[in-house]
Amino acid sequence: MLKNLWITGYRSYEIGMFKEDDPKAEVIQKFFEERLINYAEDGTEWILTGAQLGTEQIIGKAVTSLKNKGYNIKHAVMLPFAEFGDKWNDNNKRLLNIFLRNADYVNKLTNMRYHSGKQLKVWQEFMLNHSDGSIIFYDPESGGKPQYDYEAMKNYVDRGKDYQLELVDFDTMQDFANIMYDN
Repeated sequence: MLKNLWITGYRSYEIGMFKEDDPKAEVIQKFFEERLINYAEDGTEWILTGAQLGTEQIIGKAVTSLKNKGYNIKHAVMLPFAEFGDKWNDNNKRLLNIFLRNADYVNKLTNMRYHSGKQLKVWQEFMLNHSDGSIIFYDPESGGKPQYDYEAMKNYVDRGKDYQLELVDFDTMQDFANIMYDN
């Protein structure tokens, strides 16, 4: 049983999502809602994410949707540093504020602002040490920012940790979208 599940993946710009009502966001949300139902029914209590625009914020919507359907699942947002998102444009700051308000728990690993990529490595280790498994929306053949989280997850498993890693690639997401739109 996975009590705590870390979910991350592509940023919105990496998959060409530049509007809140982009159809890709709906597909990603529905995909993760279906996956999370299985996890919730198997005893997963907490979904852990960061707060990046894209997959992580879509996960927040998926968790909220499941909670509204009666599933006993909570969402924790862990920020890697203080004042996360402070350089974003006003609309993205608004989306971040909504996302954080809807989470069950929000905290940051440090009271310091961003100053080094080392903070992101510390954040990855924190997420790995506080989760029993992860789902990552990432296609190794396409690259992108999730590569760093994926490598950290694989290294964690390679170090002999009892950790479940589920990779969701573009083909998996496209197959789901095809089924979703056929219905």
